[in-house]
Amino acid sequence: MVKFGLHAVAVLYTGGTVAQLLKLLYEFPWQDMPFIIDWLIVILGTIGLVTLATQTRHINYRGWWEKPIHFLIIAHLSVSVILHLWTIYVHNHDLYAAFPLEYSYFALAYFAFFAWRSWTISLVSRKQFASDA
Repeated sequence: MVKFGLHAVAVLYTGGTVAQLLKLLYEFPWQDMPFIIDWLIVILGTIGLVTLATQTRHINYRGWWEKPIHFLIIAHLSVSVILHLWTIYVHNHDLYAAFPLEYSYFALAYFAFFAWRSWTISLVSRKQFASDA
């Protein structure tokens, strides 16, 4: 189940990377996004958040830099889930008009980085975790 949650995060950030790239190439308005995308973000994002928050001690961090990145992903994903839940509730994407096209350059970079980090996360083995406890 842990791998499913981690893969849910990786899929979301990979999809977000593609969406930001398409936004930059075609300049489509976020307001035209289908609501199924919001549902996917809320469902997979919640699964990913629960996994990231509860399995933090099982992650094999590659260096000091990865712990703050882990926190940033949790924070960003939390805000994203809340915003997309709100969008579903009001059935309106006008909230996303606040993000100018230039934001997508920045978002493309951090989505791609978060996707890479999420796909390459390694977990501490059960034997190693049990011996450290």
